Amino acid sequence: MNRKSPRTLIVLSSAALLVGPITFFASAATAEEEDSQYCRTISATLSASFYEEGCTSPVGLCTAGDLMRPNGQVVGSTDYVASGIGGGIVGDDSIVTPPVEPGTTWSYAGLLTLSTAVGDLMSTDVGVFDTAGGAFTEFNRVTGGTGIFAGATGTFYINGFSFPDGTGFDADITGEVCVQTPSAAGQLRRVFAP
Repeated sequence: MNRKSPRTLIVLSSAALLVGPITFFASAATAEEEDSQYCRTISATLSASFYEEGCTSPVGLCTAGDLMRPNGQVVGSTDYVASGIGGGIVGDDSIVTPPVEPGTTWSYAGLLTLSTAVGDLMSTDVGVFDTAGGAFTEFNRVTGGTGIFAGATGTFYINGFSFPDGTGFDADITGEVCVQTPSAAGQLRRVFAP
């Protein structure tokens, strides 16, 4: 009887050790699944023009255009409404203090909406535009959207050059978008590459 008791205790102890970690990992996986998002690297291009009629920007800066895969296939549209602007356009000596940037460098911020067949992706941005050279760069924070982009997060960058006549610009989009489900992540490929 003494020999059987230790064996039973050992078996029970081994079972308890096995059940304990399995229960822990199952709980951790469930909690992780609830809080997880499915993130994908994105790449796209856009071509947009400035517009005035119907522009709701408090500083009068709006753009609209085409969202394209890197191969040029149009997969949606873009709409941008600036909420603020700084630099030479508003008479500031510079967009930084002390004024080390020329008045031809402007800063801006606003809301960008990328509309696609699978939903609208919305982001806020802040950017810098070199009016002398026509180059600009901006940082976008994803704020959510509709369709597969409901609850989306992430960050992406837009870098480009204005048209020589100043009516619009072409740009590249790179970064990461995180969506709520594996299905939504798969559908991202319908819009963005890779």
